[in-house]
Amino acid sequence: MVWNALVIVTVLLPLAGLAIDVPRYFALRSRLQIAADAGAEAAARAVDIRHYINTGETRLEPDRYAGEAAWAFDTAVTGLRARGYTANLDGIDLDEGADAVTTRASGTIRLFYNLIPPVTVRVTATSWYRMIRR
Repeated sequence: MVWNALVIVTVLLPLAGLAIDVPRYFALRSRLQIAADAGAEAAARAVDIRHYINTGETRLEPDRYAGEAAWAFDTAVTGLRARGYTANLDGIDLDEGADAVTTRASGTIRLFYNLIPPVTVRVTATSWYRMIRR
């Protein structure tokens, strides 16, 4: 009986924890990536059309793109937050030279029966914007 208990405690219990936690980790990572992609795409759609018409230069509306990215990210992670995960939009970086928007996001997950500290998952997404004059 003692040997059976030792095998269960030292081998089977950790394997059961991994069997549950690894899919949860990858589910969080993929959902965060989808949300970061949505945030970057939403920000890239906030092109300042009046400025483009007047100058021919593409840029994002300064007071709009961050709000669009945050709204799209929050919409994409509502299901995660309802299940107890944390999901944060850490930053939105604008590269006007490359006409690109990059979003950074992170989330935390508790693994191994909540016995170890939370693990942070970080993702980034980049979207380019452009206008074509016809």
